[in-house]
Amino acid sequence: MTTTRKIRVLNIATSVLLIAVLTLQFTKVIDGFWSTALLVVIAVVTIVGWGLLERRQAAEKMRGGA
Repeated sequence: MTTTRKIRVLNIATSVLLIAVLTLQFTKVIDGFWSTALLVVIAVVTIVGWGLLERRQAAEKMRGGA
């Protein structure tokens, strides 16, 4: 799987998870603890996506400068 595809998958997963958590929270299916836990998972997925994006941009910058 290419880096671009990984970033796309992580971005889509983040959006889906966020919508799911908000829906479950507003319908009172989950309480505060589980919504917090799921929001932490969303944060981790987002940070991983940002890390991959930064690595990719740095690699492209080095390739262009060489």
